[in-house]
Amino acid sequence: MTDLIHRLCAWMRLLLIPHRHDPAPQPPAPRLDPPSHPLPAHRSPYGLHAPLDGTATVAVRPYLTAHEQRLRRRELALAALGLDMPGPYWIHGTEVA
Repeated sequence: MTDLIHRLCAWMRLLLIPHRHDPAPQPPAPRLDPPSHPLPAHRSPYGLHAPLDGTATVAVRPYLTAHEQRLRRRELALAALGLDMPGPYWIHGTEVA
């Protein structure tokens, strides 16, 4: 029983460590010559033939939009209870204040 750990380690070594036999000669890798003609210009499958202009659009942060929606819903709920809250006078089509 005292030799069990040594036997398990030796067995695992036989399984995991590759044997060092004479390696078979590897065939040479095929040479990849560059194409004789240039590749055609890449066309986008989405119809975008020019890079996008990042300054032409406004970035919308979804967490900010969600926060504004929560504020509007809270004001509408309080307005339905008859409590006046500072904010816009129309929320979701219902007059507040």
